[in-house]
Amino acid sequence: MNATWSLDSFTFGEFTIFDCFAVRKVLRMKDSLHACASHEFTLWVMDNVKWEYDVFVCFRGTDTRNGFTSHLMEALSREQIKVFLDDMLEKTECIDVLITLLRRSALSIVIFSENFADSSWCLDEVATISQSMEEFGHRVLPVFYKVDPSEVTEDFGSYANAIERKYGARPPKFWKRKHRASKPLEDRKRRLDALKAVANCAGHTSQAIKIDSELIKAIVNDVLNRLVDMSPRVKSNILIGMDARVSGVERLLAMNEDAFRIIGLWGMGGVGKTTLARVCYQRYTSLTKEIKHYFVRNINQTCEKENGMEGIVTKLYSTLLSESNINFDDLDVSYRRSRLSRLKVFLVFDDLGTLSQLEQLLLGDLLSSTHLFAAGSRIIFTTRNRMVLGNVGARIYHVDFLDPDESLQLFGIHAFGRCLPPDDWMELSHRALSYCKGSPLAIKVFGGALSDKDKNYWLSFLGDMRQIPTPGIHDVLKRSYNALGVEEKRFFLDIACFFYGTVKSILIQYYHAHYVLENLIDKSLCICVRDDLGERIQVHDLLREMAWSIVNEETKLENRTRLKNIDDIHKLLTTSLSTNGGRATEGIYLDLSQANEMRLEANAFEGMTSLRFLRFFYPRNEYGTIKIHVSYGGLHILPNSLRWLIWHKFTAKSLPSTFSPDNLVTLSLRGSPVMERCWKVEQAKLVNLVWLDLSNCINLVAIPDLSWSSNLEYLYLQGCKSLTELPCNVGDLDKLTRLDLSDCTNLRSLPANLNSKCLKDVRLSNCPKITSCPEISSGELEVLDLTETPIIALPAAIYNIKQGGWLRLCGKHISNFLPISASLKVFRLCHTAMREMDYYNDDDRQQVGSLPRFVDLDLVGNPPTQELVKEYLEDGL
Repeated sequence: MNATWSLDSFTFGEFTIFDCFAVRKVLRMKDSLHACASHEFTLWVMDNVKWEYDVFVCFRGTDTRNGFTSHLMEALSREQIKVFLDDMLEKTECIDVLITLLRRSALSIVIFSENFADSSWCLDEVATISQSMEEFGHRVLPVFYKVDPSEVTEDFGSYANAIERKYGARPPKFWKRKHRASKPLEDRKRRLDALKAVANCAGHTSQAIKIDSELIKAIVNDVLNRLVDMSPRVKSNILIGMDARVSGVERLLAMNEDAFRIIGLWGMGGVGKTTLARVCYQRYTSLTKEIKHYFVRNINQTCEKENGMEGIVTKLYSTLLSESNINFDDLDVSYRRSRLSRLKVFLVFDDLGTLSQLEQLLLGDLLSSTHLFAAGSRIIFTTRNRMVLGNVGARIYHVDFLDPDESLQLFGIHAFGRCLPPDDWMELSHRALSYCKGSPLAIKVFGGALSDKDKNYWLSFLGDMRQIPTPGIHDVLKRSYNALGVEEKRFFLDIACFFYGTVKSILIQYYHAHYVLENLIDKSLCICVRDDLGERIQVHDLLREMAWSIVNEETKLENRTRLKNIDDIHKLLTTSLSTNGGRATEGIYLDLSQANEMRLEANAFEGMTSLRFLRFFYPRNEYGTIKIHVSYGGLHILPNSLRWLIWHKFTAKSLPSTFSPDNLVTLSLRGSPVMERCWKVEQAKLVNLVWLDLSNCINLVAIPDLSWSSNLEYLYLQGCKSLTELPCNVGDLDKLTRLDLSDCTNLRSLPANLNSKCLKDVRLSNCPKITSCPEISSGELEVLDLTETPIIALPAAIYNIKQGGWLRLCGKHISNFLPISASLKVFRLCHTAMREMDYYNDDDRQQVGSLPRFVDLDLVGNPPTQELVKEYLEDGL
């Protein structure tokens, strides 16, 4: 169904063909590939084989071996062109061996010289090359060295006479019986026709370029051009979505500028950094012959070997300086440094891991690295660690994941040998891709694993994907983990196992080490994304699965630091393991929507002195039944080491009186049906608390004292129907950004002022006993929701709602209205008693009249207001 797929070559969905006969498979794919023409990305299709040799050279040894040919070989070798000389063949080998070699070579150079036609072997090779040209399009570059082309092509030239003398009526010595001509005349004609076919190809002659060194230079440049034309740059590989990425790198390279530039391609393992670097390398090295170029592969892996880095550096600079056997210490010689400073280069350093590697590659002087090579030089690094790039002033390009369309195209090619999966396989394909999350490496691995398999196999495979580690993927990703320090490994496992999707500020407070989190981001082990709650930390699903596989390597349950498996958690908490073992347990993560009911004894957590993270939760917006029942009288103990406590539908009236919550960064007891207070004695200072969520605790009568909670940012109390008042110090929380008191139906009063300068979101809907809205000092306000709350006078803060914010007012008590912010995008004013709109002055009236178009404007039940607003907002309706 598809050709052979290689995990070791390109990471961006490369379609690699190892046998020239596989070209036919590509041709059979044409129809499905044409179906992709409407999509906005480029498909690159390979039309050549993966060659063992770049060039096959046919020559007359006695004429040119020790002279012209030897100099040509040296020049080709300097350009890293891999050559096969015909004298590497044993003369006794049959012509079929030669055909195989030609198939494995990109092109042939035939050096016609004075006595070339006197050699039966040379003529046999030319005949075979001609045959290969006809059968599979083999390319040939003829070189006429001290011989006129007409002598080769004319029927009565010196070559034709040599054939007559040499063969006469005899068939060629090495030609197999099946190839023998039936008549001597036909046999001679075949030799002449082969010579003409090869000699008539575009080539070079010493008559036109008389100096050998110039002729050799022309030949080498010609070979390079031809190899580039046959290389992946010319619609060579199926590289999904590559055009946009190449364009992004090209803008940073700015090849038309005569300045020294370093470009860093940064991203997670398996995302396609090496592929992108290779495409750019192939493109520009083919266009810039005067620039020295070199591609250093797999630096990190090579450095694991003894003297690995020294070997890389010496080979690199030996090539650039065209010197053999340079010792590592010899690179400090000032003369060599001087030569390098005049050398314009295009270099790629693939998989750079550490600052030490960078220093050695740039000969130990990062500060003067811009002067190491000549102006106009370009260096591309690929790395998972952004930090090493900042030390040399690199321009950084973040290599991101494939988007959903690109992922589907790549998966279709690897799983079905076509651009898109068949319609009846589309649902299963999307299931596989939901796990890959745009990782080209994962898509290739899973596509190849599922190719040619039936649907039953697919269903079984997809069911096991999250339980069974995938070696080809995890081995690549684990290299990033292995490069971390001890503390970084611990933090990464915490984030990957427990904290993905968490607000960044909470994690910073949790760790008290901002730099550690930034290091993990720099090393592509997590990313920071922004949503309506602020900056959140996300971890790719593949990294999360790798993290859990690392944790699960701890074989004994009582020795595992982190637990997610439902059966393991049940066993730990309901048996003697919790008291006699479990001291190593640092985190427990349980999705209640997937769990069975569990009954905990009062001392269930007694032995867990290292527990920092406890999360019994229902996913967002999902409210299920009670799954974890606490014994009558509640828990006797919770570890004071807890910093993260999420327990949805907690079944006791309060947390244990022995529990000290001072270390808590996050506390969420959402939906706890009988809870009245968080703890019985108000003695906690909660200095570390950032997130407090007690929403839908319908029997909650009081919230904790927050006078010491200077770091609190999120306070969620919606649906606390028994709550009658808030502590007055809520108004003085300096970092508060979100306050939700929706559906607090018995709440009677609010602080007069909310003084936080960071406040963005205030929700007071359906609070029937609240009649006045606090004054809001924040200039960051984005959302104010007063729906069905009998507030008569509105705060002046609504005039300053930020760009893109929204205001929702609904209730018969609202009778006045202050000027509207020109930034408002959503305006809902439903069933109010409003009869007029007030303005401070004519400028306010003019500002309202110039409001931009609303995304959402709802004036239902306000006929007078509708007319009033229409008068001034005509352009916005």
